Amino acid sequence: MNKKLLSVSIVLSLFISIFSLQSAQGDINSAITYLKTKSPNPWISMALVANGETPNVDYLKSTTGAKATDYEAPILALTAVGYDPRTFATENLVEKLKAFYSNNQIGDASIINDDIFGILALISAGESINDLVVEGAKNFISQNQKSDGGWPFAVGADSDTNMTAMAIMALLETGVSKTDVSITKAIQYLKNAQNSDGGFPYDPKSPWGTDSDASSDAWIISA
Repeated sequence: MNKKLLSVSIVLSLFISIFSLQSAQGDINSAITYLKTKSPNPWISMALVANGETPNVDYLKSTTGAKATDYEAPILALTAVGYDPRTFATENLVEKLKAFYSNNQIGDASIINDDIFGILALISAGESINDLVVEGAKNFISQNQKSDGGWPFAVGADSDTNMTAMAIMALLETGVSKTDVSITKAIQYLKNAQNSDGGFPYDPKSPWGTDSDASSDAWIISA
């Protein structure tokens, strides 16, 4: 997949989830106008790209961070706009992200989220699916799929629909076939999680509520 299209497809779901209420009450232009009143960040920049705009991302030139996720969203934003995250900022953001690779996984070994978005960021930047970091993160994600077919945010936690949707996207980007058992099991988990109103909850077994929410709907549609 073209790296810009990959980044835009990832953020389309986020764009929908953030502005679903505004869209219900008005139109996309109102949501864009609202966005532009806020301080820029990678997710806002990607949402603007999804709307066909070319936002100013100079604020990303000074990107720094103490964890892998601090680099993943900026990389996705830069590739969405069409810039090379290796040369746009004052530092090579791809190499900075790869520096968090340790013990065959990216970033915090207790969470899966940074491996999922790490794969999406690296592949959007043109890294090969055979790259050591990409392969390691892919295997880490695969090893942490739950017996119900889903994935959790953190290792050992319960599955949730949002991480499952993003794990599907990440694995497909690494070359896993959509007919692979890991993907078909994940899709079945999402089907089982769907509510009678057609929407999806964050966690279909949550004791704090299982109502459908726009954010979960958006991630699952994207997957």
